[in-house]
Amino acid sequence: MSEARTSPGGRLARFMAAILPRTPAGRKLAAGAAVDSVGSGMFLAASTLYFVTVVGFPAERVGLVLAVASVVGLLSPVPLGRLADRVGPATVYVALLVARGLGYAGFALVHDFWPYALLTCVLTALDRGCSPLQQVVVGLIEGGENQTRTMASIRSVRNIGLTAGFLLAGAVLAVESRAAFVALFLGNALTFFVIAAVVERLRRTAGAQDRRPVPAAKTAPAGTQAPEPQGPDPLDAPSEPVRSPFRDLRFMLFTVSNGVLSLHDSVLFVLLPLWLTTATAAPASAVSVLLAVNTVLTVLLQVYVSKFAETTARALKLLWVALTPLLLACGFFAGAEHVPVWPAAACAVLAVVLLTVGENLHSVAVWSLSYDMSPAPARSRYLAAFSLGVTGQQIVGPVLMTSVMLPLGSIGWALLAGIFALAAVVVRATGGPRPVPATAGAHTGAGAPATPTTPATTEVTT
Repeated sequence: MSEARTSPGGRLARFMAAILPRTPAGRKLAAGAAVDSVGSGMFLAASTLYFVTVVGFPAERVGLVLAVASVVGLLSPVPLGRLADRVGPATVYVALLVARGLGYAGFALVHDFWPYALLTCVLTALDRGCSPLQQVVVGLIEGGENQTRTMASIRSVRNIGLTAGFLLAGAVLAVESRAAFVALFLGNALTFFVIAAVVERLRRTAGAQDRRPVPAAKTAPAGTQAPEPQGPDPLDAPSEPVRSPFRDLRFMLFTVSNGVLSLHDSVLFVLLPLWLTTATAAPASAVSVLLAVNTVLTVLLQVYVSKFAETTARALKLLWVALTPLLLACGFFAGAEHVPVWPAAACAVLAVVLLTVGENLHSVAVWSLSYDMSPAPARSRYLAAFSLGVTGQQIVGPVLMTSVMLPLGSIGWALLAGIFALAAVVVRATGGPRPVPATAGAHTGAGAPATPTTPATTEVTT
């Protein structure tokens, strides 16, 4: 028994058990996400090179298309979220997955520039719209305390799947054959159909369970209430109209401040490579090592830290805990600029470790809070609006890192620490539970402290 536990297979089995969701449905969602991310990794690593070097599109025109597509993707989540609130988030999510599968398969047939540009913009819009809907669907299928862990598991397996996809794409790039690229595109497309089938089956199973016939009501004893009949499939029940998330000042402040706090993403992927090679004595080869440290730590930490955000109160406390390593990381980044090569490399490693810990604590906390703060009848719309904060950071962050942070040197790191602290204060102040509006009637508000992640089975009325 001890040999089995210490063998590589035994250690791998324990590791997978530690990062996978607790429930069978959650494990199926995580498995689907892993397959999806393998395909995404292959496409991300090889698609641009294919269209520039094999098809022959000018690199500057491809870059322009990707920039325009990012703007289109910024605008798409809200209308898709509105549609999901009207016809059902699971139905819309599955339809988007199928559309993405067809679209990514279409890249294998593209030989002209304008079809490539149109398809890229449409698929970027669908990709961005799927992200908040995934959180809604996970919450509906899992619900309760399992939701945060399942979302964390999905992120962990996505990191593993992306890495595997990058490696598979490397084999395709080595072959440099059009047929190999076409096979890559079709393989990526297939992954969307796989996860669509997984979600659809889970949706039907949950719907069948929730449509079980209710025994005929007998005369209720005095002072009691007869059971209400069950409604339609909770994963697809349309909802009563509520106000727009853009008119919810508290939620929008939470969204914007969270986007600011998410600047750690641009620090890692935009600023770090430039800073390491221009502001420190550390070797440029250390960049890949530091990014690998981030990826491995994210896989190891994501599920573990999720248990600290399983309630709204714990998620709020976790924000303060997340701020500490982010501030310390800024200090180590600044210190690395004033020491020789090996101390600089050590400071950079410590800074990336601290940044990764803060990033993971922050992400699981806001997953829980954003879901809890979104009214159940408009959860898709609210989470779509919430995603705009992170998308905005992806647009503004790189400019801020290269135009402000990098030229300022150590002062820039002090400025960033102040920005992190201010953003965390605002996120903490706006992210707490709030009372259910009087007009909500029988609805149970998503932000109600008594049931912070109540499944839609009891929240959606028809």
